[in-house]
Amino acid sequence: MASTTRAHPRSLPGWAELVGLYAHHVIRRKRHARVLGAVAFLVTFIAARIVTHVQLAAGASTDTGSGTGHIHHMVFGVVLLLIVVLLDHADALHTWRLVLAGIGAALVLDEFALLLNLADVYWKPEGRESIDAVIIFGAALAIVVATRDFGRSLWARLRR
Repeated sequence: MASTTRAHPRSLPGWAELVGLYAHHVIRRKRHARVLGAVAFLVTFIAARIVTHVQLAAGASTDTGSGTGHIHHMVFGVVLLLIVVLLDHADALHTWRLVLAGIGAALVLDEFALLLNLADVYWKPEGRESIDAVIIFGAALAIVVATRDFGRSLWARLRR
């Protein structure tokens, strides 16, 4: 019988090694703010979906109330994006601007179908357009975060 030798799986890195890798590949390369913005986008989108599903299951209104009307969470996203535009572009605020932009973009894109259809279609088949918008934006965001150095090099080359 032939003996087959299996390679032992490598162990997962420990916390200290993960922190070291993150520091080397993200912080040292000044990508930390972009990563935080992307994480804020993802976490906010997931939270918005969870909250609206829980509210629907509980029979509550799916929007923040204001008297007899309601305010879609997209409005809060637009306000955050406007605040980001107004913030000073000092380096001290760079991370906060990207985090607020990620949160604002998630809140707006979660209700993108409402903007596109000019109707509240969140729970209708057309509501899928919001998911598609988030997937497309999320993919673009991942590309920007991952290829920052490439993009800068390409832009510098094109400007010559």
